[in-house]
Amino acid sequence: MKLSLALLAAAALSAGPALAQDAPLSVAGSGTTNPSKCFWHILAKLQEQIKPSARLTYRAVGSGTGQKEFLGKSIDIDGEETDTDIAYNDFGAGDIPIPREDWEAWNAKGIEFVQLPFVLSAVSFFHSIPGVPSGERGLNMTACLLARVFDGDITTWDHPDIADINPDLNVAEDYPIYVGRRVLGSSSTYSITHYLHAQCPQTEDNPRGWPLEKTKSKIDWHESTNPCDGSGLMTRCLRDNEGAIGYIDSAHGHEELLQEIRVKNFDGRFLTSKEAGDEGIQAAAVDTSKVPDAADGDFSQVAYYNEPGPNTWPIALVSYVYIRKDLSFMANPASRTLLKAFATALYDPDYIGLCDRFGHIPVPDVVKNLALEGIAMVDTGDAPEWTFEKETMPGHGMGDTVISRRRQNFALYEADNLYDDVEPLKEDLRALKLELASMKAQSLGSSGAAGSLASGVAVGLGAVAAVVLSLY
Repeated sequence: MKLSLALLAAAALSAGPALAQDAPLSVAGSGTTNPSKCFWHILAKLQEQIKPSARLTYRAVGSGTGQKEFLGKSIDIDGEETDTDIAYNDFGAGDIPIPREDWEAWNAKGIEFVQLPFVLSAVSFFHSIPGVPSGERGLNMTACLLARVFDGDITTWDHPDIADINPDLNVAEDYPIYVGRRVLGSSSTYSITHYLHAQCPQTEDNPRGWPLEKTKSKIDWHESTNPCDGSGLMTRCLRDNEGAIGYIDSAHGHEELLQEIRVKNFDGRFLTSKEAGDEGIQAAAVDTSKVPDAADGDFSQVAYYNEPGPNTWPIALVSYVYIRKDLSFMANPASRTLLKAFATALYDPDYIGLCDRFGHIPVPDVVKNLALEGIAMVDTGDAPEWTFEKETMPGHGMGDTVISRRRQNFALYEADNLYDDVEPLKEDLRALKLELASMKAQSLGSSGAAGSLASGVAVGLGAVAAVVLSLY
């Protein structure tokens, strides 16, 4: 009996320390909407893989709000904008780095933090002109044309300058353009305005180009534009307003079956982000010369807009997680180390690989290694460290601070299987929509066989959509 008790005690010790539960075990982040699905999936996966009860959440509110809440900057207190310096989230996230002036100011206050670049993605322009397909026969737009549209200089789709590069575009006379744009601080606004200025800057010789002072996450838009804040509302603006144009992260637009505009890249080629593919997005981030030497450095000069290359996508994003180096504001010490474990998972193929489906591409290895060194800079005091059980570790795998891939949640398991079933059907639905748009374009102004065929495709599209919806 004594021997048995000794063995049980040894097994318990090998499983790691028991967690004190004086404060809830939780991690709460906020920020950019672009990788929100990626965050939700990874956080849900971690939550199912740990033994103690925990709450891991992410609030998708936009990069600007995420930075404000991370820094405690410009928070409305009794009607006044005040820098509280309080961290309202455990981690922030954005598709833009912390501005240099904020990085300098908060470091001067002794509030140090790391910025962890973890994925690349794309932002695109989309439209809702009926009968216009995507792909090679889709709508072409240069940065200069887009600048004039978003600045209220071009207001109709039949404008001669648009027609010059879209000879097959067949729209009614004076067909109006409904321009949708974001309101609050947005990384997509930051990205598209930097692209417009990079390829079509306002100069004395080009007064209708995009001005440098309008390359920010929040700008003063032309009065003719329409507020469509957040990815969800931008999607509705495009769907509910015929002849609309807007911008959104590419993966979200594709998931919603929106029609992407073919924009002109540095080499003069018109292409969509789908045509550029992962390789075209990765090609934009080949140059890492502006990346600082350490994760607690200034990333404000890191940008990948209008980079050279025949297939390079001209509006590439880097998504960041922001974490304070001093996490003593988190009440539960185990929550501090759990946050570090989450950050580490963003560079583990078993976790970040879950985000391939959302259009996110891991950063280059040199940036990944810099970020992992940055995670090591975060001070968690004497809090217990979390470990990952990749292969079965008898006894140890049942520890309170072990994240085990052997532990699963049936609902998440079924959701992953459902995704695998639905995704091919969504691709069929997308293809049918493109075919229908092409047929409408060909039969515009005519009737007969072409119109009947288009109606047949519409019926088929509805049938596929019904099957997709029945699986949810």
